[in-house]
Amino acid sequence: MSIFLRTLLLTLFLLIFLSSSRLALAADPPGGAGEACPNGASGINTALGCVPTEPSAFIQAVSRLLSGIGGGIALLLMIAGSFRMITSGGNPDGVKAGSEQFTSALIGLLFIIFAVLLLKVIGVDILNIPGFGSI
Repeated sequence: MSIFLRTLLLTLFLLIFLSSSRLALAADPPGGAGEACPNGASGINTALGCVPTEPSAFIQAVSRLLSGIGGGIALLLMIAGSFRMITSGGNPDGVKAGSEQFTSALIGLLFIIFAVLLLKVIGVDILNIPGFGSI
């Protein structure tokens, strides 16, 4: 199974897990369902925090969450690749596999960084979309 396919499957698993846990853990806050967030932001207070109800704020929150998850997965894959290289015991195949995994994770992280940068350049500088600069 290729590194890309494993990363994609892990990302999908995490997204499904997070969405299902949000539904399961979104207990009613003390004031009842739909109570305003404590810091005065517009949103719904859930067990996982304040979920924005405005579309632009919701998109910003989701994009921050997804880029953070992607960066965390890339970090874990880099650690796993490094561990594979260290524990290969001088086996050239093990070192090569670990090096490829580390390189693939680094390339994936760079894709995430440049995708966010490209979205900011297009959204803020070219199209002047309001509220798009704080992603």
